[in-house]
Amino acid sequence: MARKYHKNFISKNGNNYYLQFHIKNWMRMLPNLSHLPTSKKNFKETLRTSDFNLAYERANKRLKELQILENPKPYRLLVGAEAYWKGVENFQTLTDEQLEEEKEVILELIHNTTDTFRIPGETVVVDEKEFSNAHNNLIALEREQEKRKAKFFDKPHPYPVGITVISNKYMDELKSEGRPNKTQNKVKNATKRFLEYREVADIELRLITPKIVSDYVKFAREENRASTTFSNDMSYLAAVYSYAAKQGFLDNSPNPFKGHRLTNFKKRVNRKPFTTEMIKKLLELSSKDKELTQLIYVSYYTGMRLDEIFTAKLDRINNIRIFRVAEEKGKTESSKRIIPLHSELKKIELLPWKSPSSTALGKRFGRLKDKMLKQFELSHEKQTYVHHSFRHGFITLLLQNRFSELEFSDITGHKKSNIGRTQAGKSYFAKQDISKLIEIVESIPKI
Repeated sequence: MARKYHKNFISKNGNNYYLQFHIKNWMRMLPNLSHLPTSKKNFKETLRTSDFNLAYERANKRLKELQILENPKPYRLLVGAEAYWKGVENFQTLTDEQLEEEKEVILELIHNTTDTFRIPGETVVVDEKEFSNAHNNLIALEREQEKRKAKFFDKPHPYPVGITVISNKYMDELKSEGRPNKTQNKVKNATKRFLEYREVADIELRLITPKIVSDYVKFAREENRASTTFSNDMSYLAAVYSYAAKQGFLDNSPNPFKGHRLTNFKKRVNRKPFTTEMIKKLLELSSKDKELTQLIYVSYYTGMRLDEIFTAKLDRINNIRIFRVAEEKGKTESSKRIIPLHSELKKIELLPWKSPSSTALGKRFGRLKDKMLKQFELSHEKQTYVHHSFRHGFITLLLQNRFSELEFSDITGHKKSNIGRTQAGKSYFAKQDISKLIEIVESIPKI
């Protein structure tokens, strides 16, 4: 169910692409839009092409002309350690021949920077930023060449490495392994929260001591961080540090993020399933919003996670309508699955999502949910009732209908239990056939 509209104000009608957006109040102050009557709410202009790439270029150009998009900011020239580490990252991907070609270009830049402005009898005029950028890239390039010629290479880097650099490299490693974006973002957020605590933009890994991390644990406890979230943060930070050591950015010093006791933290919030009355109220409040109404129905009758709903694709198997879930990436290996459409969902015209992301869709649902809770005088339980409450309710109903976890795990995407496994690790519980999946889904009662 991919979205129909591109996030950069592009829509399609027939074979033609259009520049289309809602005219916000601040836009009416712009020279090219100030003449429009207040009754005109939307701007639509043909891009005169059926080619998306060309439409994208024309749309960006037109948005800049209208001053809705700013012109790109000048590229910031990296210097010092930043230039070196960026060079290390870039040169690893080049062939030996490409490295030699790049080296000639860098040497020419250094030559021009130091000699072009030489005036007889006077000191040399040097562009410090250009020189630093080129010089540090040359150091990184020559180190890469040396590394390729040596059987065992342990030459230290000229600059100490910061946690931000290694965090980004570790995320790239996770991406190459096919790990989901959600996991990569958790690494990024763990690093960000640690740096916010230290009140710095970055910190050298070699300067992070067990004492610093111990103080961070105490701070997080006093800040009342959730135990599960903070424990995950520490695991990801430890993984980043271990990755740096394995890649030769650090010596084999003890990992400062390991070995801390995470006690007396805020207990995990137990989610509750929505009651039937709550779901009916949600549908009542969303009656004029087709997208949120669709989200509520799909969530209730499938038990999918929000990001799974946003990326699920409609398909057919033997003329049976199904959702294909987590086809590309999922939370676990078991996330990839099919869910037959409940008979009630077949009555609804399922449209592509207009929201730009699952996060944006989730925020809209959150506001609707808070409004519902307020009417039930349950505003104090905002953390208890979330979108995941649909999933809790779905599983609760299946258990009440006397299906076992092993039976419906192929619907919910959970890993199968170890119950019934042989010593060889083979399971007697194979995937359910489509008829069994239909039986399980149809057991969910009509709202």
